[in-house]
Amino acid sequence: MYSRPRGIANYGKIANTETSSLKQVVMLYDGAIKFLNLTAADIENKDFVAKAEHSNRAFDIINYLQSILNFEKGGESAVILDNLYRSITVLMLRASAELDAGLMRKAAELLVPVRDAWEINAQNQTVSPTETAQTNAALGKIAATVSMAF
Repeated sequence: MYSRPRGIANYGKIANTETSSLKQVVMLYDGAIKFLNLTAADIENKDFVAKAEHSNRAFDIINYLQSILNFEKGGESAVILDNLYRSITVLMLRASAELDAGLMRKAAELLVPVRDAWEINAQNQTVSPTETAQTNAALGKIAATVSMAF
């Protein structure tokens, strides 16, 4: 049986007591982006031990984000996010196998607009139908960009 990595479990305990669930999602995106960029730097510096650690942490976060998707409540947004997370995972695997720092940074860059959308929602704590439509449109554009990368 798969269990959450200790780091994410510990992170979750702290985050649950201090922040809203939307802010927790933003924090997870921040972590994924950070670890993807660190992995890119590790590739450039040929520090493969650090690369393994940082890429594993990024994978854990992306996998966790994917595992908490609620397809019943999330509808189209959940499907788009699921496709995004799958594409990011493939991009990360490819970047890792080819030792391509640029591809790893591209994975991080693809997460930034989604992270920013979550940040706006966290600040507002409510999501209007208009905001949902705008978020879906932005996610659609990101998904198209990811598809073209392959």
